[in-house]
Amino acid sequence: MKKVFSIFLAIMIWITFIPNLLEAEQNQLRINCTIHSPYEAFFFRLVEEICARNSIIVEHNNPPVGRSLIHVNQGIDDGDGPRISGLSSSYPNLVCVPESFGNFTFDAFTSDDRIKIDGWSSLSELNVAYIHGWKIFDNNVKRGASITKVKNAELLFKLLDADKADAALITKLAGYDMIQKLGLKKIRFVEPPLALKPNFLYLNKRHESLVPILAKTLRELKLNGTYAKIYAEMLSSYGTD
Repeated sequence: MKKVFSIFLAIMIWITFIPNLLEAEQNQLRINCTIHSPYEAFFFRLVEEICARNSIIVEHNNPPVGRSLIHVNQGIDDGDGPRISGLSSSYPNLVCVPESFGNFTFDAFTSDDRIKIDGWSSLSELNVAYIHGWKIFDNNVKRGASITKVKNAELLFKLLDADKADAALITKLAGYDMIQKLGLKKIRFVEPPLALKPNFLYLNKRHESLVPILAKTLRELKLNGTYAKIYAEMLSSYGTD
């Protein structure tokens, strides 16, 4: 009889507490977002707004870029962004929130006026540098006189300014922001851009039930003017990235 009662008690505890634990996990997200420029700050501000409207607490995490997606795929962290589409094929435990937060203009910067860049293939004979963990560059820069990966945007532009790289690859806004911060005079943006890609939030698949909810809320922010208001507050002085 005691054994039956113990089993019954265990079942009742499970019924009472496990759903609450699952609900608590769904109501708190640890999101990886490395701030390379004002755009990433804008992205995370939108994430906070979207989650607040769904009673979700957000924790900002800033791991090394190269490990960020790995940690979310392993379930160590809950989400990551802003990122380009298509990453779920390489990270099967990641689910993309299918509403774009904005666009990334991926570009090359150089200090040599003689350098002409028109498409990915034109990088093949240059000494190229970019930030470790940026998948669009990993996927498209297959050859170069040399390929150097650095930890952050500041190191990237110091490398370029010291003439230790021919081209630094980064988003347009992040590049101009770093030129301004470091007071660099000889570095220029190379037209045309290498790529224009929408960017997204990814979640670990255990939060898959939140995906349509967050996508719907982001669409609502775009329609009701909240998106435009936050953009004007945080990015209007930088132009469009």
